[in-house]
This record gives sequence, structure tokens and C-alpha cells, in this order.
Amino acid sequence: MCDVSSAPSALPAEEAELEVEESELEVPDALCSWLDEFCVVEDGSPPRRFSTPELPQPCAREATLPFEVFADGEGWVHSAARSLDKNGFCVLRVADRSRPLVPDARGDACQRYVQRRLTSLMRAVRERGVDPKMDRFTYSELCARTLRGRRPDMRLPHQPHDHSNNPPEWASLLASVDHWVRPVLETSTLCTAGPEGIQVDSAGCVTALPGAPEQHFHPDGTVKGLVNVFVPLVRVDAANGPTELRLGTHEAAGDERGSNGAWDVDHGDTLAAAPNLEPGELLLFDYRVMHRGRANATAESRPVIYVVYAARPGISDAHNFPNDEWLYESSKVELLSP
Repeated sequence: MCDVSSAPSALPAEEAELEVEESELEVPDALCSWLDEFCVVEDGSPPRRFSTPELPQPCAREATLPFEVFADGEGWVHSAARSLDKNGFCVLRVADRSRPLVPDARGDACQRYVQRRLTSLMRAVRERGVDPKMDRFTYSELCARTLRGRRPDMRLPHQPHDHSNNPPEWASLLASVDHWVRPVLETSTLCTAGPEGIQVDSAGCVTALPGAPEQHFHPDGTVKGLVNVFVPLVRVDAANGPTELRLGTHEAAGDERGSNGAWDVDHGDTLAAAPNLEPGELLLFDYRVMHRGRANATAESRPVIYVVYAARPGISDAHNFPNDEWLYESSKVELLSP
């Protein structure tokens, strides 16, 4: 890891759109990094290859409790909360796809916003002598946690009103997500201190670049009460790498399969689901549930916004990004605002 003390004092404001060059963005990642054993590839080993044809679509066997919930139907909040509690995740959709839950996920503005930030940060990484094609690195704004994983994980502002440099569509996206997610969390058993105890903890974007291999199954953390919300900016399907989840594994604390890759093998005791998602739909999952990103076998990147919620006071994701390795000093104010 190179010294970051020479980081410039401000993130450059780029007015013109920047094309993302794959040569700049061929970097690894796994959203979870709290234990390297869940996702690290040993130095010198070949990268994991593409997903097998047996990818569950959308569930390998019938789930005892449906995890797909139509948010324009009666009783949807209760159904979604029950699935989050029992299955460890739920998918929110609408029957009328002309009226998506998060309209700004379908527009170009948020994609351009994410693209510009990612391009700028990857150039800053290169300037520090880090090879994004081969190296693992962990900065406060951007992480690559596996060798040749091709999944950059970029931190984004999670407070929509504080920073004028962010497009209004970003604030609108966050507000739409909150509108649908908050009632589900309030109804779930994860919420132990009432509605006022629910807080947005962080936000970011994981981009599966073309050729990204599948990950090992892993949790995002072990603390009860943290919930990740995925918001795809493009259609997510078997071709470009959906998120595969093992139902009920958020309650599997102490299971012997906690080591690297052990959950990749189906022993017949858990159900697996890899739901397709349209832009504007939502995937909510407990931090503790075993999940993985499948391979992106297409020629296009697959960006997915995520918003992390703390469903009760006193908990936070303090392990996925450091707060003392900044590429840009100005990012501290932007990303750490209360």
C-alpha cells in the first residue's frame, strides 16, 4: 500500500462527462470485508470463473415464506417485514412497472454521477502507484478487497441535503428508498427502539465490471440490526450477475461453514435465491445473511447502489471502509456528515 499523505485537498469538480475506461476500472471487491476469510483469493491463484448454469432463478426450491413482495398490494409492509425476519431478505417490486419504486434509478443522472466519481477515484488510486488490475487496496472512499475481483466498492454520501455538488437526482433517489424501506424496518423484529431508532448508516455503489467472477458466499457483518438495501441502476439477471442469497442463514451463527468458500457448496439444508431485479426495484437483506455476487458474463458494467440502515441505536458498519486513508481530504466532510 502506498502512502496517501500526498492526497490533494479537494475532489476535482468535473463538469464534462467522463467515459469510464475498463483499463482504469478493472479492480476487485466484495462488499463484505469484515473478515478476509470470506472473500480473499490467495496471491498467485487464478481468479474464480463464471457462475455455473445451475444458477437458481429465482429460487432453487420453493421457499416456505415468499420473499418477493409487491409494494402496491395489500399488506405488503407486513409481508416484507416477515420475509426480512425469517428469510433474511426480501425483494420489493410493483405490479405496474411503469411506476417504479425508485424512479431515479431508471434515469441517466445517477449513472453519470456514479461514473464520474468512480473514474476520478480510480485515477487517484493509480497516481499512488497501485495497480487496480492486480492489487488489493482499501481507501476511505474506494476499496478493492480481492485480487482480480473486478468489483470496485465506492462510498457515497448518505445525507441527501448537505452537499450541493451532488445532483438533485441523488437526493431524490435516497428519499425514495427511505420512503419504502423505513416502514418495513419499523415492522420487523430488528427494530427494537421504535421508528426514531432507525438511521441511514452509509451509502455506496458496487460495480461488477465485465468479466467479474462470482464471489464466495459471505455475510456483510455479524451485528444484528444492520440492513443493506440494493438499488440496481440497470437490469440485473443471470447474465450480468445477480445477488444470490441463502435463506435463513442470518440465524446460522456458529455454523462450521464460516470459512472461505464453505458455503459455496449446496449441502441441501438451505434454499438459494438469485432474484432478477429491474432498475427501481429493491433488495433488502440482513447483514448477517450469506450471499454472493454472481459473475458478470456480459460486456457491460453492472452498477448497484446500496444504502445501509441501522435498525436500532448504537450500531454501525465500521469495518467495510477505514476512516483514515483518504484519497481526497474533502471527502471527509462529504462522507462523514452526521
